[in-house]
Amino acid sequence: MKFTCQKADLFEVLPNISKATSVKTPMEVLAAIRMEAAGQTLSLTGYDLELGIRTEIPAVVEEEGVLLADSRLFSELVRRMPDGILQITTDDHLKITITGGGTECQLAGMRADEYPDLPDIEQENGAVIPQRILRDMIEQTIYAVSLDETKPIFTGELIEIDNDMLNVVALDNYRMAVRSEPLMGQGQMKFVVPAKALREISHLLESDEKNEKPCTIRLDQHQASFEINRYVVYTRLLAGDFINYRRSIPQTSKAEVLISRKELFDSLDRCSLLISEKNKTAVRFQFEDAKVMISCQNVLGSVDDQLDCDMTGEKMTIGFNNRYLIEAVRAIQGDRVKLMLTGPDRAVRVMEADGESSIAVIMPVQVRR
Repeated sequence: MKFTCQKADLFEVLPNISKATSVKTPMEVLAAIRMEAAGQTLSLTGYDLELGIRTEIPAVVEEEGVLLADSRLFSELVRRMPDGILQITTDDHLKITITGGGTECQLAGMRADEYPDLPDIEQENGAVIPQRILRDMIEQTIYAVSLDETKPIFTGELIEIDNDMLNVVALDNYRMAVRSEPLMGQGQMKFVVPAKALREISHLLESDEKNEKPCTIRLDQHQASFEINRYVVYTRLLAGDFINYRRSIPQTSKAEVLISRKELFDSLDRCSLLISEKNKTAVRFQFEDAKVMISCQNVLGSVDDQLDCDMTGEKMTIGFNNRYLIEAVRAIQGDRVKLMLTGPDRAVRVMEADGESSIAVIMPVQVRR
């Protein structure tokens, strides 16, 4: 194999491709990047059997071929090469030689025979979603994904298209995040994607305000592919039944509170200075008329805040896990947050002041009344 390409083109895609290679694996090939030079392109693939990422860059190919290179070492050698055109060749012993700008580096390659094939997604017409919308929906919900591996279905996010609405849902035992956006003219879909894959997908998605290059999602029974710009991301799907999340959203409330998002976030941020694994202290909220008193106290110190709010309904004292609430508030867009309170020991709905496109549901914790 022998080809030349611009270092900038190769260096730009290698970090993304490397995200799909496995660092700790008994299979050496899964720690490698697959490179195939053919025609006028170089195709690069990373695949750890759960997550795969493939892309192409322009190249001048003199001898076509396929080989594997250790992801970390190859990426670091390319990063350290001089800028400009790189020539990459292999010999009969699979030795890879990289030359450019008067510098030559060599590393051992691997045969590509045992490299696994990427999934063959059969669906031809998939869902087409604007990149910005999908990126924002993932970023505003993924914080609530469960870390409990004993319930694998909840270590991913539900992506659902139903009745011209796109819904993205994440939950664990104590909280849930839901984002909804209108999406017209799409067929029904319902599947659960591992959080690891969604984080990489979110990283590749762009603003694309004019929606010139939407993301296309294709499915089969066990796999999905996300076509994003010049990348294709392959991911396994999580098997199992995702709960009926709509039933977990409180539909009534005894009190509604509108509060400045910045002031609430800043108060919770101050409280976080006192809270750690060793000092797991709840944050106490006391809602009274047009005021909310926020307090946190332990052996390290105390924080006491009084914030203005607009409140209707019953007075109430309620406690929160500080991290759960601050992550929900961070995901809210707009200047104000609405809290819908059902009772001191009942789930609380955290949402945008106007509209219900972003909803978090958090279970309270016990505090002194």
